[in-house]
Amino acid sequence: MPLVRFPNHTEQDAREYARYDGTVISRSDRNNINNNNFFTSPKKSSFTPQKAFTLAEVLVTLGIIGIVAAMTLPAVVGNYQKKVTVERLKKVYSELSQAVLYSVKDNDEIEYWDFDGVDAQEFMERYLLSYLKKISVANLHIGSTKSKSYRFANGTVIQGWLWHNPLVKGFLQIEVDINGDKKPNVYGRDKFIFHIFSQKAEWYNGGDGHVSVNIPKGGFYPDGFGYSRETLLNDSWRGCHKINDETPKSANYLGAFCTALIMLDGWEIKKDYNW
Repeated sequence: MPLVRFPNHTEQDAREYARYDGTVISRSDRNNINNNNFFTSPKKSSFTPQKAFTLAEVLVTLGIIGIVAAMTLPAVVGNYQKKVTVERLKKVYSELSQAVLYSVKDNDEIEYWDFDGVDAQEFMERYLLSYLKKISVANLHIGSTKSKSYRFANGTVIQGWLWHNPLVKGFLQIEVDINGDKKPNVYGRDKFIFHIFSQKAEWYNGGDGHVSVNIPKGGFYPDGFGYSRETLLNDSWRGCHKINDETPKSANYLGAFCTALIMLDGWEIKKDYNW
């Protein structure tokens, strides 16, 4: 093939070029073409198709998830219910405590309140109701008394019962149901008891035993105040550890000490609480 000269190029330069398929290229490039190195093929994709799950594998996975959920869901729900219970109980305790403090300012110290000359309804109206916000008559019987019950805005219901004790000055028992007329209606679950004690005393008796002991002065206290944690849990009459959803109404006050137990434990329902 004849050499092709280019303007301003020497003969040596021209020898470095040759016409190949109508195109002027260098000898080295021509060699690359002949050796199939000049043109490179498109880069291959790094994507590698993945094997899909079989139906059997999917069903096994779903089964495992279901088993795990069945094992953990009750605990999650239980912990949530405990938290709600404590929050509602703490709220009603705060509101009743504040009402007692305001009443003391208007009606003198608790030891001078009339625990013996009025019934529970009159006592509630005179010393508590006007100091509680956003309450209404509930017409719901939650305790062992015929006095009216009252509902807070969040659905919690309270009812008073005035005890007349010949050995110790009377006291007001306040029964609380944190979810109103909803079940289970069991002490320690949704029902709790507080007291307004009239004065300092070694004990206050609730019929079948002492509801609280070693009361330092007249005031607002949880049922079971003054007892050890072991007694709050295991007392045969009002012990918290003995309750469950099937606790019959004939058990009377079983679980009533749960109020004091929750407060003693720093407003927490602990693992040994029979939930």
